[in-house]
Amino acid sequence: MKGAEGLAFLNGYLFRVMVDMLRSEGTEASGLYDFYKARIEQEHTALSGYDRILLDYIGRHFDAAQHAILHAGIGLGTLASALAVAGFQVCGVERDPKRFDAATRLRDAVTDFWPQAAARYELVAGSFPDALVETIWIGPRSVLLFTNCATGWPDDLMEEVIALFPQFSDVILDARLFGTVRDLPEDRAALISRIEATGLAALPIPDANHLGAYYHHIRPSHGAR
Repeated sequence: MKGAEGLAFLNGYLFRVMVDMLRSEGTEASGLYDFYKARIEQEHTALSGYDRILLDYIGRHFDAAQHAILHAGIGLGTLASALAVAGFQVCGVERDPKRFDAATRLRDAVTDFWPQAAARYELVAGSFPDALVETIWIGPRSVLLFTNCATGWPDDLMEEVIALFPQFSDVILDARLFGTVRDLPEDRAALISRIEATGLAALPIPDANHLGAYYHHIRPSHGAR
């Protein structure tokens, strides 16, 4: 996949697969639920605005030969599919069984057309981080990615996940939708302060602000990339 035309083709391909899933199985049985149903029927796209922003950001800041992407709470896997086609090694974790099946069907469709991506794209059923304990994905080569992951984590899980951040090369997350919804600026600032208290730096990625997203790039405080 190269350039705007390649991305447009991938988006159109993914969109057709998603439409077929929705029409053949319905909103609930397909695992698309209302979240992806709205994207299909209202936005008429497979790749969301933040998918595109993160795809571009990751492509500009990380070398696919040196970094793998671990996407926790992958959903349908539209962004993961694009990253795998672009050359990144990707692992997606999804705990909802129907959503996991939907992500698997989308992955199969992608690798049918882009077979070289098959070896680069792994799906894991379960919750982060438990599903990946003692795997190669938790380590200094991986960039940990969270997008829409606001299921209402208890504080002990939040603490456990944040404590894992130093084990990764980098972390990218939306301060509004990390673990729970934070609509208030002071709540998002409190999260960032909590992360920075572990010795990490949190750098805003402002490109997605107009979408209501507040992405940050978390990395060691010493060593600018």
